[in-house]
Order: sequence, then structure tokens, then C-alpha cells
Amino acid sequence: MPEQHDPEQELGPKITSAFQDHAGAQGMQTTGLAREARRRVHRRRTALSMAAGAVLVVAAVGGVWGLLGGESPVATSHSDSASEGGAVAPEQPSQGVAPNSKAGKTSCPVPHPIQQVAAPNDVPTGTGLDLNTPVTGLHACRYSTGQGGLLGEQEFDAAVARQVVDAIKVLPERNPDLPVFKCAPQVAKPSEAIALRFSTAAGTKEIWVVYDGCTSAGFFTGTHVYGLYSAPLKLFMTGAVRPSGGTYLSALKDW
Repeated sequence: MPEQHDPEQELGPKITSAFQDHAGAQGMQTTGLAREARRRVHRRRTALSMAAGAVLVVAAVGGVWGLLGGESPVATSHSDSASEGGAVAPEQPSQGVAPNSKAGKTSCPVPHPIQQVAAPNDVPTGTGLDLNTPVTGLHACRYSTGQGGLLGEQEFDAAVARQVVDAIKVLPERNPDLPVFKCAPQVAKPSEAIALRFSTAAGTKEIWVVYDGCTSAGFFTGTHVYGLYSAPLKLFMTGAVRPSGGTYLSALKDW
């Protein structure tokens, strides 16, 4: 007798196969999702690592600048204000007095002929200033005619130098208000005098100023004599160049 066909026996393998296929599909899907999740986590970790590395680089650069003592490479409001003219301007020298560009040096030679001549009005030939010559600067040098050497000096700019020349050139040969002395030879020679050393295109030219002693007084160029008046004296008798007194200065009153 032929064997009976059992439908349940045929459905069993099919159901089992279907379950296996479904389970396989779910496994593949789960595996794909897991792989995608791992990829995203890896990308996020990479991004975080790069950001952390950048922070460390900035911190390291800042530390190096700090250790080297350099300024921060980032501009500050202070540097901006300085570039816009916020810096304090250097202090300007006194008006008419030239800055001392030769520190430790002097333009007043020692010894000087004014200390050695028989009378301070004996300006050597070729040394005196022609008052029509343009001048660009002035050194006033006060000398002792004895053993004192250089008593004081002061440098003046071109403007003051021209004022001194202009104030002298209009003077008469003698100031009639000054006294005339009769004195012994031992006191005739002044104890000090001033050499005005002017800068010109032809070199240094001088005017000698006599205000002490008892033989003569005035401004001497070697070719001309100009009387002693207060107006020119006030321009250069400043600081260490200003005498404490003098025979003819006492008579001037307003020097």
C-alpha cells in the first residue's frame, strides 16, 4: 500500500528554512548597522583627536614665546595705539640750545690763543669772523686767561648764531657809557674772556668778547672792534658761559 503523503512533514522543512532565511537577513542587517555605528564612532574620535592636537599646538607656541621673552604674535590694543601715534614724543631741547651730539667731546679747544696773547683783543689774522658771512652754529667758550683753562661752554643752533651776529654788527665801535680806567699793568689784563666760535662754510671763525680788566672792552674780530653792549651778551651768556662778574659788566647793569 503506497505511503500516504503527509502535508505537515512537507511544511516543516519549509517553515524551518523560512525562519533561517529571516534570521540570516536580520543578522546581515544587524552586522551592517554595527559596522556603520563603528565607522561613525571612529570618525568622531578622529575629529576630537585633531581638535585636541590643535589646542596643544597653540598652547605649545604660546609657551615657547613666553619662555623666549618675546611679545605675543597676536596684536594688542596697546600696539595698535602706538602705531597710530600714541607713543610719547621725546623731550625737545631748550629753544636755541643745540643738543649735545658729541657726548664727552668739546668744541672749545684747550689751550686756546685767547689765553696766550698779550691782550684778548689780539685776534690772530684769518681767525676772525666777517659779520657778513652766513653762520650755521655757535659754540660759546669761556676761558680763564690764567691757569684756569676752560671755565664753561655752550652750543647754540643756527638761529641763535645769526641773532648774535646781527646784534653785534649794528653796534658802534665803542660804548660811551662805559668808564675809562687808568690802571696798573698787573691788573690791566682781564682774568677771563669768551671766544665765540661760529660754524661757517669756510670753517670755524671767531669773535672774542672782552668784559674784564681795565684796558678795553667789546667784541673783536681781528679787523673790526664793536663796543660792549648788553643785547648780544644776553643771547649767549647762559649757563656755565655766564661770568660771575667783570669790570665792564658791572658798569653795564642790565647784562
